[in-house]
Amino acid sequence: MISNPYNISEMISPLQTYQDIQSFIQVEQLDGADITLIIEDVHEHYEVATRFNWINSQRCYRDILSRLVKNYGH
Repeated sequence: MISNPYNISEMISPLQTYQDIQSFIQVEQLDGADITLIIEDVHEHYEVATRFNWINSQRCYRDILSRLVKNYGH
């Protein structure tokens, strides 16, 4: 069995990460193309996690991406 180098209790929740991104978007007053770039970045991270079969990261990025797309309509 392969051990996990990360402590599950230390992982940041997808909701907290999404809230941090949402706060950043509001503080920096981002719109349109800037938000699209953030969504594309999260999507790239999701694809990497999928390729390497990092289940916890894959779920986290999928949740964040889902919330971003739902709320920002891209």
